[in-house]
Amino acid sequence: MNVYSTICPGCNFGCGLYIRENGKLEVDFRKSSPANAGKLCRFGMSLSRFYTPVKSTIDGKETSLEEAAKEAARRISAGKGSAAFLSFGNTTCEELLAFQKIAESYLCTGANFEALPKDAYQTLSVGIPYSEIEAAKHIVLFIDPYEQYPLIVRRLLSARKKGAKITSVWWKDLPIADENIRPADVSKLQLTKDSPVIADFHPLSDVEQVKNVLSLAKNAGAKITFLKPFVNSTGAYLLSKDAKQKSLAQLVEDINKGTVKTLFCLESDPAGLIPQETLGKLTNLIVQTGQAGAAKANVVIAHEPLYRKKGTLINNEGRATALGGAGTNGLETLGIVAGTKFEFDPLHESVKKMLGISAIDEFTIPKYERPSYGAVPASAKPIEAKNALVSVYNPFMWYGLADDNDFVELNLGVVRALKLLKGGNIRIKSNGSSVEKKFKVSPVQDNILLTGKRIGIEKGTLTPVEVSR
Repeated sequence: MNVYSTICPGCNFGCGLYIRENGKLEVDFRKSSPANAGKLCRFGMSLSRFYTPVKSTIDGKETSLEEAAKEAARRISAGKGSAAFLSFGNTTCEELLAFQKIAESYLCTGANFEALPKDAYQTLSVGIPYSEIEAAKHIVLFIDPYEQYPLIVRRLLSARKKGAKITSVWWKDLPIADENIRPADVSKLQLTKDSPVIADFHPLSDVEQVKNVLSLAKNAGAKITFLKPFVNSTGAYLLSKDAKQKSLAQLVEDINKGTVKTLFCLESDPAGLIPQETLGKLTNLIVQTGQAGAAKANVVIAHEPLYRKKGTLINNEGRATALGGAGTNGLETLGIVAGTKFEFDPLHESVKKMLGISAIDEFTIPKYERPSYGAVPASAKPIEAKNALVSVYNPFMWYGLADDNDFVELNLGVVRALKLLKGGNIRIKSNGSSVEKKFKVSPVQDNILLTGKRIGIEKGTLTPVEVSR
């Protein structure tokens, strides 16, 4: 029986836990973890389902890790000039540094930094410490914390007990909020320099809305933190800040145009973020991973899962944590692909140097430089939506893991207007497709449907739809 001290891969919150291999995977609480003090959300408790074993394959035939890596190297070399490299930050900083050395020509971390002000980079990459959220007097939410980042709720409740006011700028009323403002009414929001703003930043974020939130915070002199969906997103962003990057949208466009024919994904399943018709245009899809995914790859390079790896992760606060495993197969495999050898220790020292620290200590948050960003070229215009499906991205959605929320949320007025029947379905049409879903009545904005599960017709976070009985 093996026990690993590790971090939940569900998001970048940095929740510590133990994984126990006891014939099957078991999750144990780790009370000493500074990010979550042992508490876990339902995704964290579902990790035995997340870590589905995977085997190395070449064109569907099982093979060894080494042969799969060598075949990947051959295909990347044969497609030189038309290969792209994708990683959302689901692996260690050391592997990400090695990956960058391979991917110098076309690196994609998913985030669209090209369209955002450079002086806001650090603000987007590293959030404020959770302790500052607990100590705040007024907190503004641009997320649904229950659905998207459940462990932040504990910090919000602690702040409320100390007298904090919580304002939600969201599509439905949130129980934790003292004040609920709809996104279209954001002009009613009263921010001050003592009002930390909590939003999120991910590959499918609307860049204009990110600019708008940055602009609101800048105008008020308020601190802002962007929560993120992948376990080492902060690490990926910090380590790649000087690298040339392409956005996810640019990658999709280049695959569709045929300028990218080979895609190498490191610990990142592209199935949930890149349209299937786009993936079908690739000559080679290569996936290096520690758990099974949905994408049908030409080459799968399978090695140890994240919790067995040796390496460093950085959470949303910028807190660096050492994983409890000793595995370096991921690094060795990247070496085979690159035709070189990647040593852990030099890469680890490079990670510490880039963070400006001498040791990895999960109980200390490094002092990151947080320069003030300039005026953001965006106006704080409201989100306008009529008859729209809003996708509330959460860990289950990002990783394609089955969940029990197979319904859409809408308000009672919509139910009555469409004469929907209790226990019945609502028909949702968009982009030439139609689906029928169960529904739940919630205090949601008029003409908005919320979903925490992929239903097959989405086009980003907000999809215009037609609804009927």
